Amino acid sequence: MMSNKARVIKLFKYPVKSFTPESVQSLQVADDGRALGDRVLAFRFDNSGEAMKETPHGGWWYKSHLVSLMHLPDIARLDVIFDNDTRYLTISKDDMVLVRDSIETDEGRSNIETQLEGFLRDLPEDLRPKDEQFPIHIEGDGIGGRFHDRPSGQLSLHSLASLNALAGALGTQSLDESRFRSNIVIDGVEPWEELELIGKRVSVGDLDFEVTGPVIRCLAVHANPVTGVRDEEILTTLTRNLGQEEPTFGILLQPVQKGGLLKLHDNLVVRS
Repeated sequence: MMSNKARVIKLFKYPVKSFTPESVQSLQVADDGRALGDRVLAFRFDNSGEAMKETPHGGWWYKSHLVSLMHLPDIARLDVIFDNDTRYLTISKDDMVLVRDSIETDEGRSNIETQLEGFLRDLPEDLRPKDEQFPIHIEGDGIGGRFHDRPSGQLSLHSLASLNALAGALGTQSLDESRFRSNIVIDGVEPWEELELIGKRVSVGDLDFEVTGPVIRCLAVHANPVTGVRDEEILTTLTRNLGQEEPTFGILLQPVQKGGLLKLHDNLVVRS
C-alpha cells in the first residue's frame, strides 16, 4: 500500500521536444492529458515524411523522425528557452547565444532552423544526422502540445526513491533526473512503488488520473543532460541488474474526466 505521505516535489515541462526542461511551480493539465506548454515545438528531419498520426494540435512523428536525444545526445549541450509571451526561441551553447528569434515569422523560423542545423552539421561524423536528413524544420505553434513520445500525450511521473535506487545500482552517488524527462517527481514512497500503481486510479491534488502504463526507456537516458556524453548504462542496469523485463522507469497518467492545475506539494492518493 502506498504511503499517505506521497507528494509532488518537482514539476517540469519541456517546451521543445528533447531539449531543456523548465522547472515550474504548477502545471495546467488539459482535459486530454497534456500539460500546457509541454512539447509544443520540435525539429523535424527533411526526410521524415508525412505525419504518422494526428493529434488535436496537429501532426505527430515518432521521435526517430525528429531531432531527439535518442540519436543525437550532443543536443544536451544546448540550452533552449521558449518564451510563451514573446514567442521567441533562444538557443545557447556554453553561455553564448547561437540564435534568438520569433517562431511567428517565416524569417524567424528559418533563422532558428539554420543556426541549429549549423550546430548539428559540425558534430563528429558518427554523432551527426545523415546528409539526407537535412535541412531540418521547426514544427509546432508554441501552444498545442503534440510532440510527446506517444500521440495520446499523457503525463509522466517517477519517484525520488526510484531515482536513488537506480543511482545505487549504477554505482554513482547521484543521478540527474532530467535524463528521464518526467513531468512529475514524487517523494514519500519506496523505490519502484509507483510501478505498483499501473492499472489503478490515483488523485494528485484535486485531479483524478488513471495510471495507464509504465514508461519504457530508450537510449536517450544514457546521455548526460549537461555534456551529452553517453556515460551511464541505464537500460541494461534496469534489465540485467534490477531484473526488469523491459527497461522501465516511471509511469503514465491520464486524467479521468477533466484536467486542472497540478501544484508542488500536492498529495498523491490511491483511489482504487
